[in-house]
Amino acid sequence: MKLLLHICCAPCSASAVAALKDGYDISFYWYNPNIYDEEEYVKRKEAAIKYAAFCGFKFFEEKDFVYDYLSWKNKSKELCSLCYEIRLERAAFFAKNNGFDYFSTSLLSSPYQKHDLVKEAAEKFSKASGIKFLYKDFRPGFYEGKNLLKRQGYYTQKYCACEKSLKGNCI
Repeated sequence: MKLLLHICCAPCSASAVAALKDGYDISFYWYNPNIYDEEEYVKRKEAAIKYAAFCGFKFFEEKDFVYDYLSWKNKSKELCSLCYEIRLERAAFFAKNNGFDYFSTSLLSSPYQKHDLVKEAAEKFSKASGIKFLYKDFRPGFYEGKNLLKRQGYYTQKYCACEKSLKGNCI
């Protein structure tokens, strides 16, 4: 079964990969306009590409995406649920349009995310796109996966992603 895994960062994807690697043909999907600032965005993306290569996974991203945090901030209107919706909508339709059987997200790995809102958004776009959403709680392996990647020299960030989370006001 072909699975498109939306990844928010390499550390969060590690527990998802550990839970899914034996049952699915995984490809990574990168779409994260919410990451503040551009330097941070680049570091996270480079780590994700490196991890995909290490795992032997394909790495996909939006072809026409240009980093523009201010545009993202104006669109999001400080609503955390919209952050999930925008990214998971893109992931679901990318999966549908590119022959995947399922999609999921590494957002389900992080104890810092609103798990119920992530699941709700993914299920909404599963129905809209007609692609199956693979739900699994990846949080039990989060710290083990994150620490493993850190020991292997991967970039590990100190905040979730947006400017709001950097200031400690996330979700």
